[in-house]
Amino acid sequence: MKVRLENKEIEIPGRKRVRHILRELDLNPEEVVVLKDGEPITEDTMIREDEEIEVLIVVSRG
Repeated sequence: MKVRLENKEIEIPGRKRVRHILRELDLNPEEVVVLKDGEPITEDTMIREDEEIEVLIVVSRG
């Protein structure tokens, strides 16, 4: 699968749930939004090897 993160494309082999992809990339699920086809998806969503997702870092200002 292709993962777009901060203007980079990362190839990750196999089929995985979003939570496992985030763990592999050392990202906190509470600090990102994951999109597939432009729509937000949950950590439980299974991503196939032929799919592409985008990970957006969420900036919180207090």
